[in-house]
Amino acid sequence: MKEFDEIQQLWHRQEPEPNVSFEAILKRIKGNKAALARKLLWQIVAVAPATIILLWMIIAVQFSTWTTYLACVIMVGCVCYYFFTQLADYHNIRKSHHLLAKPQDYIHYLKAFQQKRNHFNTRNYAVYEACIAVAFALYSIEMYFVLPFWTFVGSIIFIVFWFLICHFVFMKQYIHSENERIEEMIENLERIKGQFRDA
Repeated sequence: MKEFDEIQQLWHRQEPEPNVSFEAILKRIKGNKAALARKLLWQIVAVAPATIILLWMIIAVQFSTWTTYLACVIMVGCVCYYFFTQLADYHNIRKSHHLLAKPQDYIHYLKAFQQKRNHFNTRNYAVYEACIAVAFALYSIEMYFVLPFWTFVGSIIFIVFWFLICHFVFMKQYIHSENERIEEMIENLERIKGQFRDA
């Protein structure tokens, strides 16, 4: 396989598409990769304080039912799983730049990464949601004894509504946006690979 600078020279010898250069395509690929890594990083940053708060609650707050402690432990487990999975994917996508010299290898890598992310965002996320729902159900036992009845009912309705919005709206948008970004990277790499085939 040619080194990256040889690939760049080969590209410049090709008939370029109108208004499209190797640098522009490379810039798009790097931009999409950086945006995807940045999105994962912000999710990691957002989850870290939640983990700390949950751990602090388990230690510092006196709950009246054991189910609330169990709910907190389940929540910490879920949040830690999410945190470490996103962290691993962040490092993987961030360190994939060395594959730019080998478009075919990068395409294979991105397809495998996309499949892994889709698995995480669908099946794994459904299990994650179910565990969070169980944690809220366990915590609702404590809420039932502490809150006035109609406040309790309102809280339950709000939590159910929030779960439905997250699952059917936000998660669908998130998956679509992530797939769109990865697909664009793959398409741009396919264009580069096509130029080499025609050489």
